[in-house]
Amino acid sequence: MSIPASAVATVDQRVEVEIPEGLYIPPDALELILDRFAGPLDLLLWLIRRNRMDIRDIPVAEVTRQYLAYLEEAQRRNLPLAADYLLMAAWLVEIKARLLLPALPSSTQAEDLDPREELAQRLQSLAQIQAEARALTDLPQEGRDFWLAQNLDVADLPPPIPILSLEQLCRCWADLQTRGATRAGRTELAAATPRPPRWSLRQRMLEVLQRCRSALRPLTLAELLPDGAADPMVVGLSLLAVLELLRQRALRLLWDTGDEAGAWMVSGVE
Repeated sequence: MSIPASAVATVDQRVEVEIPEGLYIPPDALELILDRFAGPLDLLLWLIRRNRMDIRDIPVAEVTRQYLAYLEEAQRRNLPLAADYLLMAAWLVEIKARLLLPALPSSTQAEDLDPREELAQRLQSLAQIQAEARALTDLPQEGRDFWLAQNLDVADLPPPIPILSLEQLCRCWADLQTRGATRAGRTELAAATPRPPRWSLRQRMLEVLQRCRSALRPLTLAELLPDGAADPMVVGLSLLAVLELLRQRALRLLWDTGDEAGAWMVSGVE
């Protein structure tokens, strides 16, 4: 028994009865097709729908022929078949045989029933279950179609990054110079403090980053200056180091609202 042409794949609306030359078919291709059916009733319902048959008036002979062709092909390829598939095949053959028998006078109403009636009822129940399952699947699902809003604690949110203008940067520069001189005691003594032979931006960045990470609290920009540093070059280099670390997100910029005029504060990022 061979598989009917309607049961074989089509290419460009042409039925391919023979396997095209050069076509690669994985060894488990047919097994994958059979695995998509939930059982023999599902396979039977698929055959009926594909051939646009009426469930209430099933052409048992044609359906049985196609069903047995699938089972024969599966056995030829040594694919395991559940006993339910073989039981369904026996049932279809029984229904086909009963339809071929001549009608006999019956004494009970149960014997007058169409032998296809029970099969049609099972197929209709399966079709209804599949339709309801598809309807449930189409409903919006959490994690696929929508996500629940999270209850975020405002206290856990990081503070907004201040937007600083050029005027504020200039004021910061002047404030650093003033505070640096104050920390040195007097401007004259601070200017007389010998500077290291070389000052580099990378060196100041490493020093500032190490100081911020070792501190247990946010530091002001003035606290990041070297002890006694009032030299404009040292102050400017320190400010550039802080700005570069902020740009690289190695530091976090805060705004001290407790200061009457407001002040920058920075802390290390873990």
